[in-house]
Amino acid sequence: MNKKKKTSADIQCPLLKRYKAHKKSFTSKSGTKSMINTLFETRSTHALEESLKKDQLYQRKEKKVEEALRKIDRMGLDQEQLNAVDDALSICNYHDSQYGRIAYSLGFKDAVHLIMELFAD
Repeated sequence: MNKKKKTSADIQCPLLKRYKAHKKSFTSKSGTKSMINTLFETRSTHALEESLKKDQLYQRKEKKVEEALRKIDRMGLDQEQLNAVDDALSICNYHDSQYGRIAYSLGFKDAVHLIMELFAD
C-alpha cells in the first residue's frame, strides 16, 4: 500500500478548523465594530500569520508538531483510537488558542487604555 505523506493542511484538527470558520467578530455595545476591535482583529489574524511565517523558533516547533502527528499516524491505531487522539489534541488546541486570544486581547486593550490615559491631560 502506497501511503501519501500528510501535509500540515491534511493534519489540522477538525475542531480547530470549525473554530477558524466560525470565529466570532468582536463588536462594541452598539453592535458595530469599534476601531480598537477592528485593529485587534486585523493584527491578531493577518499580522500574526505573517509574523509566524518569519519566526524561526515557531517554524521549528511547527515541524516538531508535524513530526509528532506523523509518528501517531504510523502507529497503526484503529479509527476509534485515532478519533480519541484527535479529540484530545483538538480540545487542547482549542483551549490554548482561546487562552492566547484572550490574553492578547486583554494586553492590547490595556495598552490602548494606557496610551489614552497618558494623552488625556
